[in-house]
Parts: sequence; C-alpha cells; structure tokens
Amino acid sequence: MDLSVVSQEGEISHLKVKGRVTQRQLMSSTDVLVDRLGLEVYKGKVLLDMREAEFLDSSGVSWLLIAHKRFREQGGRFVLYAVAPMVLNVLRVLKMQLVFDLSDTYDEALKKVQGDPA
Repeated sequence: MDLSVVSQEGEISHLKVKGRVTQRQLMSSTDVLVDRLGLEVYKGKVLLDMREAEFLDSSGVSWLLIAHKRFREQGGRFVLYAVAPMVLNVLRVLKMQLVFDLSDTYDEALKKVQGDPA
C-alpha cells in the first residue's frame, strides 16, 4: 500500500491510498497516519482518496476501523471517498457503509468535513 499526502490546508489533510490494503502492507509501521501527518492527526480532518485501492482484506478493514474510532475519540473526522468498486463491495458485504463516512467525490467529502452533512 502506498499512502501519500496529496495536500494539507489548515486542519484538512487529503491523502491517497494506492495498491493493496493488506496486513503485509500495514506491518511496516505502527500507525501510517501518524507517520504521514504527525501525532495530532486524529484531531484533524482527513479525506482519503481510495480510487486506486486495488484490494482490501480483513486487516485493511481493521486498520480503517481503528482509524475511524481514533478520529471519533479525538474529535477529528475521517472520510473515505471515490472508493474503488472491488473495495466498495468488500465494505458493503461487511455493512461498513453504516460505520464509515463514505463519499463519491472529493467535493462531497470536503463538504462533510467542513460541516455540511451532504
């Protein structure tokens, strides 16, 4: 998995994930979000572009759930958007669309973190 920072403006960070989101890719770091954005990441607002995520296994879902929980606990916001069809199917089978903030586009995701319930 390649997780890169696309942009940072104020408290809003825009990240992009590319490749397979699996245990093997997540083992290299204790917390890839902290590695990319610093210790205060969970107090901010993060938009995660998932259009190039090729695959998501149970450890990838677990990583997303843990991140989602940390954002909620620390007052931040985590929105996944443009989720690749295969990954979206995994999330739907697990009913994760009821848990995660999902948006179709960057603009919709941005409105959500700016306070618009879009």
